[in-house]
Amino acid sequence: MTARPEQPALDRTASEGSVDAWLDAHTDLAASILVALAFASRLWAAWGTFLNPDEALHFFIANQPSWGSAYRASLTMAHPPLLIFLIYAWRDLGTSEIVLRLPSILAGTAFCWVFYKWLNQLFGRSVALTGLIFAGLLPPLVLLSAEVRQYELLLLFVISAAYFLERALAANSAGFMLLCSAFTCLSMLSHYSAFLFAAVLGIYSLWRLINRAPTGKVVMAWIAGQTVAVALAGFLYATHISRIKNTSMAEQAFDSWLRKSYFHPADGSPLIFIVARTFSVFQYLLGQFVVGDIAGFLFIAGIVFLLRKQTALPRSEPTPLQLAALLILPFAINCAAGLLDLYPYGGTRHSVFLAVFAIPGISLCVAGISRQRKLSPIVTAVGIVFFCFAFQSVRHPYIYRADQKRDLMEQAVRFVREQVPPSAPLFVDYESGILLGHYLCEQRPVVYEDSIPGFLVFNCGGHRVVSAMHDLWAFTPQMFLQQWSDLVRNGEFSNGETIWVAQAGWIVNLDDSLRKESPQLHNLQTNAFGKNIRFFAIKVGQTGF
Repeated sequence: MTARPEQPALDRTASEGSVDAWLDAHTDLAASILVALAFASRLWAAWGTFLNPDEALHFFIANQPSWGSAYRASLTMAHPPLLIFLIYAWRDLGTSEIVLRLPSILAGTAFCWVFYKWLNQLFGRSVALTGLIFAGLLPPLVLLSAEVRQYELLLLFVISAAYFLERALAANSAGFMLLCSAFTCLSMLSHYSAFLFAAVLGIYSLWRLINRAPTGKVVMAWIAGQTVAVALAGFLYATHISRIKNTSMAEQAFDSWLRKSYFHPADGSPLIFIVARTFSVFQYLLGQFVVGDIAGFLFIAGIVFLLRKQTALPRSEPTPLQLAALLILPFAINCAAGLLDLYPYGGTRHSVFLAVFAIPGISLCVAGISRQRKLSPIVTAVGIVFFCFAFQSVRHPYIYRADQKRDLMEQAVRFVREQVPPSAPLFVDYESGILLGHYLCEQRPVVYEDSIPGFLVFNCGGHRVVSAMHDLWAFTPQMFLQQWSDLVRNGEFSNGETIWVAQAGWIVNLDDSLRKESPQLHNLQTNAFGKNIRFFAIKVGQTGF
């Protein structure tokens, strides 16, 4: 009898073929299931944790008595005002963490669906489903959707603009072209990285229009949209960007937490910057350093597949060359901005709009390797996402979920109310003051006093809080001692008075540093609630301190 070892392989092929046939017949249903999973993952990520300092800051800026005051407060931030306006209106529905995060959750989920439709229109079903898995389930994109931030609004408006551009060109529709322009303007009102996207879309759409020779109405709609977008950019620059670009906040970003994302000649050549920062984009988007580097090579391979026409496209327009340009151009423009010190480029959420273009390139490679199979690229994408979740590479600053539980913040607030006497001031850095003010004041507007020059002073629940200014986000031992000395010398802190120092947020290691660097504080006692909320008391004049 002759053995038939090829039978299991034939069975697997038949099984894959049946699944592929089901996916061909029910692509939108499969996409709907994936979008539902994306929504559930975002809801879970947002549930049960207290706000991080940036989230609390956004609410603080928006929590104003009028639209005008909310707009004026937004001018102190590094972002356009749309999110602040949204929070201002949204807070009437509630101020719990999950309610405040719901717009991001919904926008992130909607982004996944529009992204799928856009991919399906340009690259076909296999790439669309593969890209949807990445967009919906990669850890960094899930976490961004679970925070009170601008980025999910940005992604939704960016992909909506790109989608309606394709609809406008395919249907020769002036209405869709105007929708494209409207979403472009909304993206620019959400985040300033949208300026780079608007440049990309303007170049790409002009190329497409020249090739297609559309109707006069479509051309006029495109011209009108471009004019409005340029005018909006000019308005935002004159009223906001020009006023903050030389502030201490901008200088700190350039020299500290975003230093790697700007080109510094002393740190290496432009080529090193381009290569290192480009691969760091993929590291950030995948949430895993090694897999991110591999994804960078997959993106390059996907572009090669596209240009060599090894990937079947659903229609003749746009051409492979135009699609390749669309995917590469955002990286080139963002990189140029980083080289010119105009905008950060690299593995940071500030460049997250590149996900819209990075994921299609990766998906083209994954789908191209699998040739005509629909199931294989989906399984590969799921495997990559699972690995990235299981072995996440943490980028600091970061708060682990176990240390961000809502219960810990409730315990901390209860500790202040029950254990800290109202007569004892609380001394905090800026991030701690924003976070403590949000919870100790029970989401009521925080009103600063002018009682201590050079400091922010407010009262919450009968407790007086003295906060460092916004240019001192987190205490270093040196800056803490300097500010402490200023307050004691000016008589704001009296000899023998007990001062409670509070730290809450990303950077909360002041107590450990003081024990090491100040012998008189060697026995400092800390009350900790997880690893990211700490309180300790110091008596003024204690052994010379």
